[in-house]
Amino acid sequence: MFKIIKIASFFIFAIFGVLGLLFVNQSIAYAQVDYVEDEILVKYYNESRPSLIKIKKGLDRESVIQEFSQKKDVEYVEPNYIYKQSIIPSDTFYDQQWYFKKINALKAWDIKRESPDVVIAILDTGVKIDHPDLSSNIWRNVGEAINRIDDDKNGYVDDINGWDFVNSVSDPGPKFSDGFTAPGIMHGTIVAGIAAATGNNAEGITGVTWRAQIMSLKVLDDNGEGRTDRVVEALDYAIKNGADIVNLSFVGFGKSKSLEAAIERVHDAGIIILAAAGNEQGQGDGHFLDETPMYPVCHDGPRGENWVIGVAATDALDQKATFSSYGFRCVDISAPGVSIFSLSIYNPNEHIEGDYFDKKYQGYWAGTSMAVPMVSGAVALIKATNPALDRQGVYDVLLKHSDNISLLNQQYLGRLGGGRLNVGSSLYYSKALLLSKYAKIITTPQKNIPIALREFSLDGTLDDEFLAFSKESLTGASLTSCDLDGDGDGEIIVGAASGIPSVKIFKQDGELLKEFLAFDTNFLGGVQVACGDLNSDGFVEMVVGAGDGGGPHVRIFDADGQIRGHFFAYDPLFRGGVNVAVGDMTGDGAAEIITGAGINGGPHVRLFNGQGELLNHFFAFDKDFRHGVKVSVINTQGAVRNNRLRIVASQGFGGDPLVKMFNINGVLLKSFYAYSEDFKGGVSLAKGDINNDGFDEIITGAGFGGTPHVRIFESNGNYLGSFYAYDKDFNGGINVGVLFVNN
Repeated sequence: MFKIIKIASFFIFAIFGVLGLLFVNQSIAYAQVDYVEDEILVKYYNESRPSLIKIKKGLDRESVIQEFSQKKDVEYVEPNYIYKQSIIPSDTFYDQQWYFKKINALKAWDIKRESPDVVIAILDTGVKIDHPDLSSNIWRNVGEAINRIDDDKNGYVDDINGWDFVNSVSDPGPKFSDGFTAPGIMHGTIVAGIAAATGNNAEGITGVTWRAQIMSLKVLDDNGEGRTDRVVEALDYAIKNGADIVNLSFVGFGKSKSLEAAIERVHDAGIIILAAAGNEQGQGDGHFLDETPMYPVCHDGPRGENWVIGVAATDALDQKATFSSYGFRCVDISAPGVSIFSLSIYNPNEHIEGDYFDKKYQGYWAGTSMAVPMVSGAVALIKATNPALDRQGVYDVLLKHSDNISLLNQQYLGRLGGGRLNVGSSLYYSKALLLSKYAKIITTPQKNIPIALREFSLDGTLDDEFLAFSKESLTGASLTSCDLDGDGDGEIIVGAASGIPSVKIFKQDGELLKEFLAFDTNFLGGVQVACGDLNSDGFVEMVVGAGDGGGPHVRIFDADGQIRGHFFAYDPLFRGGVNVAVGDMTGDGAAEIITGAGINGGPHVRLFNGQGELLNHFFAFDKDFRHGVKVSVINTQGAVRNNRLRIVASQGFGGDPLVKMFNINGVLLKSFYAYSEDFKGGVSLAKGDINNDGFDEIITGAGFGGTPHVRIFESNGNYLGSFYAYDKDFNGGINVGVLFVNN
């Protein structure tokens, strides 16, 4: 086997041949008892089998169990336990991959093994895309064909699997060009295999994730050397072509402003970047990055923004690998990086000094380069387990649930990140977060009817109701929900549909917390409400649009009702008001404001940042359409990125019950009718993950003139369920919202 170490003049990666190491696995073992959250089994004395009892949403599980246990005719009560197949991958060399026990991968795979929708961009020496353990996991550019034409107009011809930025060709694999080295040829393929080799296929090895989309971007030549301009171009390619994770298993000592700016663009696009901490090539103990910074691992934001997750390497005893760099500032987590068995390049016609490339699998490798793809694979599984997590949520799950290895590394306290990767623990808590809340659907009348705001379980059971405004005020309300005080439970925000432009904030039980006026008291047209974190400071802002008869005036308030900004979404002379929604469309952690013209307005949807600056716009319906547009923003594929969140639009009063879904660029992705095509009252919209799968569902309410019919749809338009929010003879139209409650 090859045991060549290459030190590049600008970018450096290290692959050490290590033979005959003795591994002592010290993985943490713990027992997790899984059961169906809302079900119990009750065994009555007079029955041969237990009865399955559903626990109503909002009821305390333990109280229900205790209640049944005290009944004289009950023999016992127990959870409805969940059993899972216990599987060890069938891959030939799985037993060589000692590190899976160390990072608790088997526990992780009981929860999630595959991340088929997650794209991992590997910027490296190229990936052998036809390797039998990778070919089914290679990213496919669906907008491109092999025809010598740039079909998708992205500037790269026939880039169906990535791009070679060294040779400017579409084949993103290694080339065996003059001066090639064994590490240079194999490095990218080794890295790809660690992250996402196909699992359980009776072939070779398994990756941390058994299925993902590997986007190969060759930025280092076959000798293992790279240049800033190529890396920068590849990072921009990753942004434009849908990468979720960027794996950078290379380092250098030069601090490039160009590279720093590119990494900032990647971060601003919502993509997670992971980079190697770097290796000491001599007999030293690794570089202390606070004193001798390396890049790109140390490219973080000027105000302490964590642009790059830095990964140090540990050995089989959880001690810092002797070669691994370390530091307080640049290193966030550690992962095994010694004696790693992975893929190889099979090309028996090529050799170096008689050593032929005649193996598809080979080891053992070492370096922080090996540790990074372990974390990349783990991040892919985290995102697949809980698609609702934004980037900071992924960071928290990954870093806060790593294993503390300080006792074994006392001379490096705080300088190996939060600990050693524990993908099992990370996935367990990812799933727990997903199941930590349940949803209620909330409704109000649209106009001039003093009917209560109502809260419903998903099956249509009425849980609670209260008057948002007095019966004497004769006003309906717009509504939304956000966690304004940070306690995990949503507060209900309502805006008067007419009369004094009042905004009220309620607890879930109807207790009034705050009230303020969104506009001048002389304005009687009502207000539309939305909410979200507009400046990524961790605090929610309220966004208010003027109602019927007002200008297209949007105002922004903090949780205390203090105004923080305002702008006009359309021509100030327009008097139909403006509908508003809030969502992080660009994936940078700061939500954007989406607007639709109010009553009698055209089909113009606009996208603004939190400062009121126009970012994009498009027409949701025909240009001569004049019924106003209701808007919402939903997460349909889990990644909070500009090509994943969708804008949902519906028509206002007088319009069809047609619901349309668009990407950020206004490309129509899906449309369906929420009610009968003959109905002309329009449709109100809300969104929320009501079935705890990490993806939003679309909730609709029939508009003015229709029955109080609430319907629930999947993002693809598939019907899930419905109920009536008020008496069936009510025809005042309803607004809908989603309220989340802690379990």
